[in-house]
Amino acid sequence: MSGTIPVQLAAGTYVGTKVKERVFGAVITSETTFVPNMASDWHFHINPHFSHILEGGSKEVRKGGSDRQYAGTGLYYHPGVAHQNIDYLPGTRIFNMELTGDFFKTFGLSHPPPSLMFGDKFQLNTSGLVRIMKEHYLHDTASSIAIDQLCVDLITPCQEDFRCYPEWTEKIRDIMYDHWDTPLSLPFLAEQLDLHPVTISRYFSRYFGCSAGEYLRKIKVERAISLIKKEQVSLTGIAYECGFTDQAHFTKTFRRITGMLPNQYRKI
Repeated sequence: MSGTIPVQLAAGTYVGTKVKERVFGAVITSETTFVPNMASDWHFHINPHFSHILEGGSKEVRKGGSDRQYAGTGLYYHPGVAHQNIDYLPGTRIFNMELTGDFFKTFGLSHPPPSLMFGDKFQLNTSGLVRIMKEHYLHDTASSIAIDQLCVDLITPCQEDFRCYPEWTEKIRDIMYDHWDTPLSLPFLAEQLDLHPVTISRYFSRYFGCSAGEYLRKIKVERAISLIKKEQVSLTGIAYECGFTDQAHFTKTFRRITGMLPNQYRKI
């Protein structure tokens, strides 16, 4: 990027070809498609926005590193942070959700932090982004209020001052992501954290907004989202690979967390 001046992209403007856009008050949603092997200019966005890769993917280059991103991945872009996308795969389609300044004024919220973009502190709630995407395609008279609430729910956890959280909350999140595919218990977590099991039981919901069991199910669904777009893998195989007892349990949990059936998501 040395010597390159990044391009500022205005509200509702993205790399690629926009094929569908909807405006829900202060929230802009759209779908974009891409030519294989294309490369974008270095650019940054004027508003915070989230993207979910529906098909294909690309290599994203940022200052200090790059990542290859595939279908099923949820991404956050902080305003002003420059990046470039290259080597788009054939058939790449991306869902975008952008939050304008009026959204933050209306709800008294601040922008999600840049750390969410780089994934070094927060886990992106991909299942929440899929719920917003469902409303984009459904687009009925209730979609506007639904999207407002879903967007608030998506970014509210980022508003917390995690410096005020006990140190164990960050450690337990890492442990659960590292051990998502093994049976977890309060005694095991307590031993790893050098805490009493009752402490975890009593305070987990306060800091995570759900029980430890439900948080673990969300982790499994997030993993499933990244696999469902690989059509060579059966939904039954994904269910077992992501630690569900059977496909019925997987389908029920996936629908409760994302608002969609796994097969519905696969077809988008």
